[in-house]
Amino acid sequence: MASPFRNIVRLATGDLIAKATSFLAFVYLARILGVAEFGVLEFAGSVLAYVLLLGDGGLEMWGTREAANTADLPALAGRILPLRLLLASVSFVILLALLPLFPNYPRLRTVLAIYGLSAFAAAANLKWIFMGQQKMTVVARGLVIGQVVFAAMVVIFVHNPVGMIWVPVFRLVGEVASASYFALWFRRDYGFAGLRVSLQKASAVLRPALTIGMSLAMGLLNYNFDSVLLGFLRGPSVVGWYNAAYKLLLVGISVAVTYFAGLFPALSRAYVANREEFRHLVRSTVELWLMCIVPFVVAGTFLADPIVRFLYGSAYASAAAPFRILLWSAALVVLRWVYMDSLRATGHQNLDVRCAITSATLNVGLNILLIPRFGMIGAASATVFADLVWFVMSYYYFRRAVLADVPAPAWAGPLLGAGAMCIVLWFAHPLNWILQLLAGLTVYCLVQLQFGGLARIKMVFRQ
Repeated sequence: MASPFRNIVRLATGDLIAKATSFLAFVYLARILGVAEFGVLEFAGSVLAYVLLLGDGGLEMWGTREAANTADLPALAGRILPLRLLLASVSFVILLALLPLFPNYPRLRTVLAIYGLSAFAAAANLKWIFMGQQKMTVVARGLVIGQVVFAAMVVIFVHNPVGMIWVPVFRLVGEVASASYFALWFRRDYGFAGLRVSLQKASAVLRPALTIGMSLAMGLLNYNFDSVLLGFLRGPSVVGWYNAAYKLLLVGISVAVTYFAGLFPALSRAYVANREEFRHLVRSTVELWLMCIVPFVVAGTFLADPIVRFLYGSAYASAAAPFRILLWSAALVVLRWVYMDSLRATGHQNLDVRCAITSATLNVGLNILLIPRFGMIGAASATVFADLVWFVMSYYYFRRAVLADVPAPAWAGPLLGAGAMCIVLWFAHPLNWILQLLAGLTVYCLVQLQFGGLARIKMVFRQ
């Protein structure tokens, strides 16, 4: 059996470079702009996520699944591109109509209006074609190009808080650069001769895509409804602290997120062609990420304060407390993703939507209850509880509807390694935090060797 994991690693490596580049650019912005201005920028970014989601409507993931199982890719692109551009137009108009309702923070509405133009660049992006065809090296390059262009322009041109207004412009330029790259590769590999734009049978495309889009929307509510509500109730500085913690988590799990994006078309194909390969993909993925996510959570819990201060400066020290809580949300998101994607890849997106709606409803309700009283801590706690519910439901529906006989993953090595790592970090507290981290990770890796962790990784990535 040929393994798809090596191909996925190419994508994950490229995306890690792209995400790390973007993260460093935002660390630079956090220091240059100050907490309040950075909070305004992050509040606008949280709102933009909803604009982009409405502009996509689940079409990118649906298109990825279809591209994995079709040969006429120009025809598929011709069906999806006009729908995405139409939805992008609708989302941009809605954003402009809602601008007067947003808080009157300095330059917020201007930043939001410019940010909204990114929906059109995202709609024109053909990345999903290459994702579906599992041409991960091509995808990785496109991701890196967009973020490098954005980061370079930020560092070159933004040197004080006034320069915040240029950040959404530079983001748009990066998005256009990425979309142009994928358009050129599409022309090279498939040509434009068969690309006939058409809105015929649009409902046949939108119906399953919007079901997936609903699940993505609920996931977005879980991810950043707290940031938006904090912006309305607690002001831009609190959003700046909270999103500083979130960005640190996102770069930490970026490899996992991209890994699952690359795994999705492989799951779609394997479920149709070879159920045993599908079972192998699921179990190997869960064991791999369980082993990787545990030290991430332990190290972050013990070392949150020095890590935050090192990256952002002492002005962002308040971000350490929500960061410790949100670590558990990140772990739950990574561990549930394989079950969530398995439901989508096998045509059970309705069950995934059920999980997503339940979790998002809990998240929104708990945030409304907890943020007025507990602020960032309440927001982080609501997110963790909602993600726990989503994880449990996804696993239950996966076992019920997709595979009932998947063996439980190997838990002993990661859990014992976590215990050993906690002991080392506790007693190594007087040391510099970098030395503490290295000592803890060394002990964790030694425990994994005793439980066959290295052999398991080799098995996952075998040819």
